[in-house]
Amino acid sequence: MKENLYHHGDLRCALIETGIEFIKQEGEEALSLRKIAKICGVSNAAPYAHFKTKDEFIVAMQRHVMDLFAAELEKTVAKYKDSPSLLIMLGKTYVMFFYQNPFYYDFLFSHKNIRIKLSLANDGTDENPPLDILKKTAIPLFHKAKLPEKVIQDKIIAMWALVHGLAAVVTMPGIEYDGNWEARIEGIINSISIPYQIQEAEE
Repeated sequence: MKENLYHHGDLRCALIETGIEFIKQEGEEALSLRKIAKICGVSNAAPYAHFKTKDEFIVAMQRHVMDLFAAELEKTVAKYKDSPSLLIMLGKTYVMFFYQNPFYYDFLFSHKNIRIKLSLANDGTDENPPLDILKKTAIPLFHKAKLPEKVIQDKIIAMWALVHGLAAVVTMPGIEYDGNWEARIEGIINSISIPYQIQEAEE
């Protein structure tokens, strides 16, 4: 990696982005705040004004990636909010985020600090904002269809498991697939018939 990347502005953000790129290239075991400080061209002590330990630094990088992920999902919600394909497109965005950034999948979900709450309640403490976005988008649709709470919870879990599992598949280096994932993901999600068959529920 090139050194002296940081010149001015937000040092915390520069450290996080540099740390993510470092792990991509060198691996997490090789990471240290001292190395990141050197790459950014700041003193060895500078990162400690923002992160007390390497573990805290890694958590901050995870949060940064989660925020990028959530922002993409929110864009999809805004774009398709009045479309019957909203949930399908939200699922496609979930999978394609990792397809386009395969490093992020393992970086986020291989750590034990990520907690995932599958209850419908949202108390604001969930460490998986993307799942919260799915909940707040899907639950009103299911309520409109007058589905029981237990059925709604089952559907939320099934929908999340589907797209999360597909994300795992498309990021696996050993997977062989003769199709184009970007062109096929929407069809694959739609074929499972999980999305939300609200019309059937209303009939």
